[in-house]
Amino acid sequence: MVNLTGIKNIKNSFFLLSLKKRFHQEKELSFEEQQNQTLIDIGYKLRRFREKHSISLERVAIVTMIRINLLEAIEEGNLEKLPEPVYTQGLIKRYADSMGLNGEQLANLFPTEKVQETSKKSLLNLSMPQLRPHHLYFLYISIILLSVSLLPRVMSSYYILGKKPEINNYRKEKNQSDLAQASSGSTKTEEKSSGNTKTEEKSTDKITTANLEKQNKKQSLTVSVIVKEDSWVSIKIDGKIVFEDTLVQGTQKTWEAQEQLVLFAGNAGGILIPINNGQMMQLGKTGEVKEVVFTPTDTKISQSSNTKN
Repeated sequence: MVNLTGIKNIKNSFFLLSLKKRFHQEKELSFEEQQNQTLIDIGYKLRRFREKHSISLERVAIVTMIRINLLEAIEEGNLEKLPEPVYTQGLIKRYADSMGLNGEQLANLFPTEKVQETSKKSLLNLSMPQLRPHHLYFLYISIILLSVSLLPRVMSSYYILGKKPEINNYRKEKNQSDLAQASSGSTKTEEKSSGNTKTEEKSTDKITTANLEKQNKKQSLTVSVIVKEDSWVSIKIDGKIVFEDTLVQGTQKTWEAQEQLVLFAGNAGGILIPINNGQMMQLGKTGEVKEVVFTPTDTKISQSSNTKN
């Protein structure tokens, strides 16, 4: 006896498959029809604008560097003669821009998202593998084996960590006692060293005071001159001649010496030297030649001849 129920089920399954195929075909055709209708509208606008302004296809082809048969396919809305939708969109933009229209706006009206949607779906299918029951079984077994292998390590680490605080406490107590002993010894050492330091400071103060007294005894010497009239001047500092030249009126000069400064003036009346309380003393008369010896404790003025040997 023939099983009629099985035959009905087979017929129903074939019917459902045919419906699914027709459904997918209608969806694809609806997108292609929409794409084709949009291209027809764009081509109509471009051709109408071109003919209205008496622009030939040859001229558009030269400006855009697009073949005439592709321009005709755009105007006729013939998708079969055009390349991929993305490239077709670029051709529409170049065609419209060459005539002064908004090429980007017209090109964006042409749909090209079908390829992007299918590519996204394929990527999702690749990135989301289906999990079978035997996959889950192997996953459970792996988790159990991993837990069993890690259990002894966890227990041993717990035991070691439990013992460590006792050892650390013993070490801390020992270190504290050692530190206490060391601090008591260091305190005694510091007391001794502080006594030695005070003695050293006293001796250092005595040495410093003695050095300052010696330095005060060896005071430096500073001599300043003001030129009232032009005069030839020679300066010798601590036995060395450091200056020989004619000083003009209004010049002010200052020299320093440690032991002795000798000033030789060709025109003593033109040289002024400072004395106590900021007063100035004229070295001599006009035309006189004089030599002055300055020391930290004394000043000697001696008169020379009218001409320098």
